[in-house]
Amino acid sequence: MSAITAHKDPKLPPPVDLPEGADWVKALALFDPHVAETLVAVARTLYPHEGLPERVYRRTVFHFDAMAAKAPGAAQTFAEFVDLVDGALPMPFLELTESYRLQVLKGIEATTAFQLVQRSTVRFLYDDLEVWQAFGYEGASVHLGGYVKRGFNDLDWLPDPPPGV
Repeated sequence: MSAITAHKDPKLPPPVDLPEGADWVKALALFDPHVAETLVAVARTLYPHEGLPERVYRRTVFHFDAMAAKAPGAAQTFAEFVDLVDGALPMPFLELTESYRLQVLKGIEATTAFQLVQRSTVRFLYDDLEVWQAFGYEGASVHLGGYVKRGFNDLDWLPDPPPGV
């Protein structure tokens, strides 16, 4: 199986290039390391994909941080969320096992804070070019000549259309 190359519309900004390792948090405008790493753990717990590297979850949290930096209400809601997950059990969320993490998240899923984090994770995680490639989605093709010219005209399982169509 050949590797998939995903494409986004070139008019959109390129993916964020975060430093590897613990230094990635230095790229954040607002979140401290604990908040950032807790949100990474939450994103991975909500949407666990074995083949996805930590950097895609970090980029998701980078987008959370950008949201929070622009909107004080969002910043407060993210902070409330981390307080909720850290205060649910005697240990911080980061130190919990996967089953306890799930228990904590299920316990707060009706809160506004949970809904912001869950919906924002869907929005940013699944709009990541590296995630698209990992899942085999090739993305936009208009700027590449469309789908037909990229091998998607191989409908050999359908009969040929009638002449003149």
